[in-house]
Amino acid sequence: MLATLLLTAAVTAIPTPFDAAQLSGSWSDSVNTNSVCEEARHFTRMQLSDDHQRLAIFSDRTWKSKLGETNRFAATVVAETERSLTLRYDNETRLNAAGKLVEWQLIIVAPGVYRWRETGWAEGKVNGVVGIRCSP
Repeated sequence: MLATLLLTAAVTAIPTPFDAAQLSGSWSDSVNTNSVCEEARHFTRMQLSDDHQRLAIFSDRTWKSKLGETNRFAATVVAETERSLTLRYDNETRLNAAGKLVEWQLIIVAPGVYRWRETGWAEGKVNGVVGIRCSP
């Protein structure tokens, strides 16, 4: 009986969804030790759709990336945990080592701090960007 109850609880346990409030505010990122929240820096805001299916990233400036030159990025959320979103950017053409479209994880590593990692990388590896919340 106890084993059945434990198994039922394990099967019906619903993972805690990502809390969109973790993305609130104005963010800046850095790859060095310079001050991140200075007015001259590049700032972004992120908005997760109510159904957690889409993420929009809005920038205060146009910038170049491998996805093109823009001030707005959009992505489909392919998975979520309590502290991370796994994303596939719209118009993504880059392929990972397995030949599939690149997917990225946005990981909240501490309140007001995020890191990025490509899902095909070794567990624990992240890129050099550290995102910092600069305002609520």
